[in-house]
Amino acid sequence: MRRHPQPIKLIMENGAQNGAEGKLVAEEKVGSVTIPIFYSPNKAKIQKPESAEGENPGKKEFEIRTYDSYIIPYYEGSIRKTPRRSTLDKAKKFAKDTAIRLNRDGARADFLSEKDRRIYVLAKASAQILSLEVDGVCRKFVELQKRIKNGTLEQAVDFFNDHGQRVRHGATNTEIYKEYLEHLGKRGAGNYHVRDVERYAGGFVGAFPGLISPIDTTAIDNYLKDLKGVARSKNNHRDGIIGYYNFAQLKGFLPQGIPHAASLTTEFRDARQMITTEAQAISLMQPDDIYLPFEMRKLLITAKTEEPRLLPSMEIKAFSGVRTEEMVRLWWVMVCEDEELIRIPDAVGKIDARRVPILPNLKVRVAAHPVEIKTQKVCVDWSIANSLANAWKRVCRKAGVPYRRNAFRNSYFTYRLVIVGDIEIVAAEGDTSAGELKKNYLSRAPVSRVMADEWFSL
Repeated sequence: MRRHPQPIKLIMENGAQNGAEGKLVAEEKVGSVTIPIFYSPNKAKIQKPESAEGENPGKKEFEIRTYDSYIIPYYEGSIRKTPRRSTLDKAKKFAKDTAIRLNRDGARADFLSEKDRRIYVLAKASAQILSLEVDGVCRKFVELQKRIKNGTLEQAVDFFNDHGQRVRHGATNTEIYKEYLEHLGKRGAGNYHVRDVERYAGGFVGAFPGLISPIDTTAIDNYLKDLKGVARSKNNHRDGIIGYYNFAQLKGFLPQGIPHAASLTTEFRDARQMITTEAQAISLMQPDDIYLPFEMRKLLITAKTEEPRLLPSMEIKAFSGVRTEEMVRLWWVMVCEDEELIRIPDAVGKIDARRVPILPNLKVRVAAHPVEIKTQKVCVDWSIANSLANAWKRVCRKAGVPYRRNAFRNSYFTYRLVIVGDIEIVAAEGDTSAGELKKNYLSRAPVSRVMADEWFSL
């Protein structure tokens, strides 16, 4: 009866178990990693099958067989590894894959030292608080650091703790703008003010409907730069956007205590004109932003004969500086002749209620109008500023005087300042600031006291 052969027992006899290699037969190189392949055959002592019955019963016999084998030595960390493969093709594939891995990940790929193991265990315990794996925490850290434009994560956390906890995060401009308009309605803002908000802040929100927080000063500056119009028009948009941002900051949509993006934008100025000829110098000094006394006289005479219902508005506008938008909302009852002043309440004024003096020449002119017309509104036939301005243009054409935008108000301020001499008093009369008065209303043309006296004697 034959027995099954005993299991094969391999006996390393070429010294490979001690790290020895045979003949170098190939190399696999990837990047800076080179892995050699050595031919290092294995010898195995194999038990022969037992003899047939009657032939040396109980005696075991062995034979030595040699097998092809290839050793691929390399280092994983500080550990030397010597795996084997039975064919050269298998050895090359293993060496190639290993070289790729080591070149990509370094020698750390499959081996952790005691120090690395300790670091990993502690890191994994910390990562559990965030419900993330260690590699997830690392990726998140790198991602957040890249998103920070300046500074570190620690500085970002400190900033949030100091300024960000009271901020209403995630609000879009569309949402904030809606709340802004509701706020203006509750606070009784005038139609003129709401119109400006819709024109300036509304246009900005239309261009940037998303989150307000990522919009930086550069983006707002570029938006303003691309708008059409002169510097004053762009600055009006800028002021409207600043007012909108002030509201957003007040209501907690932006951090308080630090300047917001709109406040750091740059004010626009028109290009300074270069004067190269005397003719240009003379032209520059001409009063093209105000009316001269003789021009105003022609306008008043023309209005009296051609447009008598328009005359009161021209007189009040030219000799008190009331705004056109206020003029169409002004009622005769607010023109207090006995007190020699015009009372402009909040419902009429653009900004605040105020009192405007009725100067002697205006007092005479107002008194000259029949009592029966001094009811209802002063501009009863014109309900909006644009229609009233077009009516004034019509008088200018009939009088042969060029129409100049806002020249009535500019003229009043320019001539009034020559007489009063105190810019703060004149600014208060016109419901503006001294800075705005200098920038927007005073004529650059030379104006004498004689011209100013003549204006207020018309």
